[in-house]
Amino acid sequence: MRLRWKRAAGGLVLIYCLFSLYAAYVVFFQGSRESGAAARERRRGSALPLQNEGQQGESQHLQQDNEWNPWEEDEKMENDLQHRAQLQGFQKQILQNPPRRKVVQIWGKAAIGLYLWQHILGGPLTPSDVMAQWREGELKAGNLYFSYRNFPIMDLNNLMLHSSRPYLCNFLGTVYKGSSRETLLDVLKQEKLGAMCLISVREQWLPQETNDSLKKYQDALLQSDLTLCPVGINTECYRIYEACACGSVPVIEDVMTPGQCGNSSVFQNAPLRLLKSMGAPFIFVTDWGELPAILEKEKAMSLQEKNQRRRIVIEWFKQFRTQLKKKFTDILENKFF
Repeated sequence: MRLRWKRAAGGLVLIYCLFSLYAAYVVFFQGSRESGAAARERRRGSALPLQNEGQQGESQHLQQDNEWNPWEEDEKMENDLQHRAQLQGFQKQILQNPPRRKVVQIWGKAAIGLYLWQHILGGPLTPSDVMAQWREGELKAGNLYFSYRNFPIMDLNNLMLHSSRPYLCNFLGTVYKGSSRETLLDVLKQEKLGAMCLISVREQWLPQETNDSLKKYQDALLQSDLTLCPVGINTECYRIYEACACGSVPVIEDVMTPGQCGNSSVFQNAPLRLLKSMGAPFIFVTDWGELPAILEKEKAMSLQEKNQRRRIVIEWFKQFRTQLKKKFTDILENKFF
């Protein structure tokens, strides 16, 4: 009986040992294999999201870009309305505060007015009738607007540039008592030059020309090689520039007149310093006693030489007008505006 119990107890101990060995095998060997495989699986699983993260982010970004915005049209309309409101505000501001217009008025009550308008600015006049009481004109030069009122201009369309002119010189004007113009007439009479020159004088200046007197004056410029320009109240006058436009060379009395028009040692070339500084192709005299020798030289010139001189005078006058117009408008803009 006792032996049987010993065998049963030994069998139980053996079974317990075997079970313990099996449990230890499962825990230490089989568990480690499974845990290694699981770790490898976990590493593989964690690497996949990292590998695809960039692709998924890019895909999501593209989806967001291409995603339809239900408020897109409303936002565009709102932006357009704001833009239009701004434009309307700017337009209203411009209408309420228009840009300042720079206007210079030129009145034709003196020769300088016509000189600036016709010869420097090249402006038109209306009405076309030269005898109209009020003639007006407007033009724009640079950033300035010019307006002119009243003074007749010459029609210089039919220039006698290439044919022989019947007169060597001309003088049409008022002869003031005690002036050098009386000296000029005496020289013409003494030298018997009246037949070679077109001379028409009066004793009193007329404020308004007639159609006949205006045409006579224009014809004299167009039919003469030289235009005599004795001093009057001033040395410079519009006769000089009207003669240039007709191809008639001005013969200018180069003397100072009484007054404060640059009559000093500082401005010894005044008031003709502008013409001299720009190389005017004129004839300057200090005494009308020089005129007979000048006319003798004119008679010896050929028609070809005279035609060449006319072209030189007209081309110089064209350049003179262009340069002076620019200088004049630049000075006005820089000094007054």
